[in-house]
Amino acid sequence: ISLELFGIKPSDNELKQIQQQHAILLDYQFPNGNEDQAIPKKGMYAEDGGMYLDYRFPKNDNNNDDDDDEATTLDQDEYEHDNKTNITIKSLQLQISEGIISNNVSATQINQAILQRNQEFIKAKEANTLPSSPACHPHFNHYQPNGQWNNTTKFKRILFYHARKAGGSSMNKYLVKVAETYGIKIEWIEWSPMEEPGTKFDKEDTFYVTHLREPIDRSISHFKYNGRWPCQKLVKGDFVPTEENAYKLETWNETNGHNSKDSCRGRHATGFKLGDCAINCYTQWFGGLNCPQWEVPMEQQYEVAMSKLLKYNLVVVIEKLRDPKYVQAIEGFFGVEGLLERGVPFCERKSHQANEENPLVVLNETRARLTELNRLDLKLYHEISDCLADGNYGHIPKWDGRRFMLDSFNFTKARIEKQRAKAAKEKAKAMSNGG
Repeated sequence: ISLELFGIKPSDNELKQIQQQHAILLDYQFPNGNEDQAIPKKGMYAEDGGMYLDYRFPKNDNNNDDDDDEATTLDQDEYEHDNKTNITIKSLQLQISEGIISNNVSATQINQAILQRNQEFIKAKEANTLPSSPACHPHFNHYQPNGQWNNTTKFKRILFYHARKAGGSSMNKYLVKVAETYGIKIEWIEWSPMEEPGTKFDKEDTFYVTHLREPIDRSISHFKYNGRWPCQKLVKGDFVPTEENAYKLETWNETNGHNSKDSCRGRHATGFKLGDCAINCYTQWFGGLNCPQWEVPMEQQYEVAMSKLLKYNLVVVIEKLRDPKYVQAIEGFFGVEGLLERGVPFCERKSHQANEENPLVVLNETRARLTELNRLDLKLYHEISDCLADGNYGHIPKWDGRRFMLDSFNFTKARIEKQRAKAAKEKAKAMSNGG
């Protein structure tokens, strides 16, 4: 999320000062779409002892999943001294994906900016003139920076926002198939805030898709997948999951999983991680305003989340995939079959086996507590999806072949470039090791 969207933009002098004070400048390039080679953009190093965040994605099993559950930064000793960039960590500044801002920006400024940006949505809500739910009324219109919809845009890119443990790996697999069918670009976001239509990120006439699953079921599923035993442990051959070494569902009650956090600063156990969310996760993921030190009330985060969600083209409701008529309607919307083909998340097999061997008992009082804690996510889920309750999918239109810029992206060329980049990386690594 960029605070420029909220009218907060550091001056050139402030940016220079941030750099000189060893800021984290987080703005990445992904060469040829290869997340294994994430590098900061030019000019994104602090001038004197800044931080170079090099995220590693150790597994690459070609299953269309980012494998980001095991994504790690460089080890601390590598941070302390990097021979290539001579980087020394002295202090950490607030980091914001796709933008930077100093610690001098106060929570009051953040809240004022949110209210200003969200004023249009609040007025529309009061006047009962909000757009229809993109779950029940998906469309091929394109939201513009001026707040209007364009019904003639030829989309060149699909952006899928992947909500964790809500059928996202399977949805991603299907949307890759859609993109390949029509020859358009496909990108997805999982561990970062939701991209917003009509902003500077929408540079390629983007068709926006996300999905929802009932929040309590999603939260428990997330706990079983990565909260009961961390995926990083489950994939290790010497780790034996037992009830004794498992985290408890009763402590799965913080916005950041089992533990409360007081900031987005720092690394590992000291900093807030968006992907580790346990409660009101849609509100936080979609709104992107959940850094604890910003002190943004959850109700305001919810309003921003809804305003962004209502600008999307399609929201798929995972529970409805049990209805063959709904599946047929979504496949008809894209003109592509295969919606029910399963994707496989990073450690699904290991976590499934661990939970089979150690069955989870969910007490009634624990589920009631989760329901209370997820109040805003439940509100969002029902506001978006209840219009599908009657099983009438007549408002889901059929595929309009004029609305995608067909063959505007060369998948074969992109794959070749990725393979070449990977080979070059392996060669360089071998040479550095004296091979």
